[in-house]
Amino acid sequence: VDHSSLPIVHICENETNSQICAGEIFKVRNVLFGSIFTLAFLGAAQSAAQDNNQVQVIEEITVTGTKQNTSLQDADVAVTVLNEQALFDARVADIGRIDDLVPNVQFNDASPIGGVFISIRGVESNPFIVNRAAVYIDGIPFRELSNSVLTQLQSVEVLRGPQSTLYGANTESGLVVINTRPPSDEFTANASFTQADFETGDSSEIDGFLGGPLIENQLSGSLSFQYGDRDYYLQNTGATPQGQAQIEEFFTQGRLRWTPTDRLTVNFLAYVIDTEAPGLYSFDGFPVEIDRYNAIYSDGILFDSANPFSPAPFNGSQRAADFRFVHDAPKRVEVEQVIIGLNANYVIDPGNIDFAISYRSEDTDDRGFDIDGTNAPLLAGAETEEEEVFNSELRFMSDTTRALRYTVGASYYYEEDIRALGSLTGPGGLNDFVFAPDQSLISSDISVFGSLSYSPPSNSNLTATFGLRYDNARRETTQESGELDLGFSVFFFSDLELEETFEAVLPRFALTHESSDTLTFYASAAKGYLPGGFNLTAADAGVDIESLKYNSEELWSYEVGARWQSRDGRGRLAGAVFYIEADNYQEITVLLDEKGNVLTTSLITSDAEIESYGFEIEGQWDITDTFMLTGNFGFTDAEYTDFARLEATEVIGNPVKLIPEYDVNIAARYQHPSGFFVRGEINSIGETALDEGNRTGFTANALDIQEAVEIYGVQAGYESENWSIRVFGENLSDERRINGSGFPNAVLPADGLLNASIDTPRTIGLELTVRY
Repeated sequence: VDHSSLPIVHICENETNSQICAGEIFKVRNVLFGSIFTLAFLGAAQSAAQDNNQVQVIEEITVTGTKQNTSLQDADVAVTVLNEQALFDARVADIGRIDDLVPNVQFNDASPIGGVFISIRGVESNPFIVNRAAVYIDGIPFRELSNSVLTQLQSVEVLRGPQSTLYGANTESGLVVINTRPPSDEFTANASFTQADFETGDSSEIDGFLGGPLIENQLSGSLSFQYGDRDYYLQNTGATPQGQAQIEEFFTQGRLRWTPTDRLTVNFLAYVIDTEAPGLYSFDGFPVEIDRYNAIYSDGILFDSANPFSPAPFNGSQRAADFRFVHDAPKRVEVEQVIIGLNANYVIDPGNIDFAISYRSEDTDDRGFDIDGTNAPLLAGAETEEEEVFNSELRFMSDTTRALRYTVGASYYYEEDIRALGSLTGPGGLNDFVFAPDQSLISSDISVFGSLSYSPPSNSNLTATFGLRYDNARRETTQESGELDLGFSVFFFSDLELEETFEAVLPRFALTHESSDTLTFYASAAKGYLPGGFNLTAADAGVDIESLKYNSEELWSYEVGARWQSRDGRGRLAGAVFYIEADNYQEITVLLDEKGNVLTTSLITSDAEIESYGFEIEGQWDITDTFMLTGNFGFTDAEYTDFARLEATEVIGNPVKLIPEYDVNIAARYQHPSGFFVRGEINSIGETALDEGNRTGFTANALDIQEAVEIYGVQAGYESENWSIRVFGENLSDERRINGSGFPNAVLPADGLLNASIDTPRTIGLELTVRY
């Protein structure tokens, strides 16, 4: 079928009947995916409703992210719960794969070991602003998450919408709760080996788990590990001394579970992650427009004779391609993480007390950002970072079986972050980078919170919930005076010591009505926020930066949703519509002159506003005992309603960057009773803005768009109680998908190009798992 011949859906007012009206422009074939999926589930619902004689055998799914172990069916929040079997079926090997399984959620990462930034329902995150969605791994918070090695996943929960009354400031757009396999009272062990190949190299990975009782009925423990050795999936043909990038990762985790009495449970965990990647920089960018890039830097040909920029063919005969780039900068990333955590839960007659405390340290040495983006030794950047995070939470949760239920608690979060920027002008090696003085940031948040739910005895199917959180966020910065040599200019750091406290009161309201055992409706309104702070900024000597402070961001989110499940337990369906308004929206920017030349390092401003609305639907249908269909469909219309930069550039009406118009995932899995299985899936991702538009330079007022892409995956294998084997193929169509926000060339801005991160190419692999 020639999909290009399908009609386009247009915005319209007072149009003729022959045209189709909708909120945004997108291809009909992608709407059909969601429509067909929805109709299939509605048909299943109707069929189940007509059969009143079926026995109810509904499997109970618990949402732990609400901190009250709520039934999924009764939850008053849009949440996707992926259990261990669902994660295994989809072959979720790292956090960046989770968004395929959740509607209106996108995980953007700059590289296989770079930061992961989570956008939910039109509220985007990018590599230069702290995540607006928090991630908790085994109860430990990650406000800025690296794509760390994850192994032995037990469950993943994605809560959409503000969760401030549960987890604090950095859950403005949502929350991701990841639980790995805990120790048990029975001996268990498993090991897996995975080998994968792609056009530019291959990867090998082995992971394992060993756990069981240490003291009968009192103490159990586990040890898990993962080791990976892989080539970078993007090939560098430039003069980088290290050549093709290699990534070596080692992860090990130990856990203890102590139950001295029936009422007290104590969990302790510690893990270490060590990553070395010669030839890789964690936040690199690659040309979005390959043909234009090659014409300028390999051929010396301009697209427009009016462009005053006339570069030399810096790359010579080397040319960029879909998964090939041309950089000369020496590159290397080294990351060491140590995490320690303890959780204790004590049950008393009115409820239970939960206490959690954790410490995390991360040291990063990241060198080789090729700022000019060519094979010429013009300018490269580097950054070192030392981060320490301490977090503690204390909660009391009442008995959930009572008509009046409540949660009260307090939390404390402390983070110290010391960074230094470095540069390399001209040719040189890894040891030739020159660093500016250290700059430090200190964040400390103190919060008290409470939530009250009531189900009146006269109508126990109706539940009203009110939550409130007071958050006090103190931000301190120390910026030492110094210089950052960028070749074309010398930027200066000012000597500063700044401190300010940001406060917020965050309410949440929700209503839930259980219409029947199989159908629940809910509605909620919640406020979220992201504290303000200070920029650590180096600037050209002639620049007068008006303000180093940016204000707290605030938003209100409203949603109405429903959940349905069939009485025979074979079908589930959930959907929601939402509307979000955000003020003082924090965005990343730089100061530019009238020719597009960069005058500062990155700045965070809080002068923008956004509006976002849309809907999502997701479900699962076990058509037979051997054939299962799962899928989700999300649509988001998010745009800037104000955007007053320091240069007063207006982009009102443009789409919010990194937010696709829609995302669709459909997967079908068949497993024969003998153990043989096959699974296929399709991910369709709508048009996505890579920047906010109105850039200064050759392509001023342009809005760079990633076109809609469709990515296919398939796997087949055999699964038994003690072992399994499967072959898999990912991104079979070998689509080149941009996976991060675009930024212009800081050294050669008049080329009119955007650079951004690239998602993985076609990958074929084999996985073998044994269990005991």
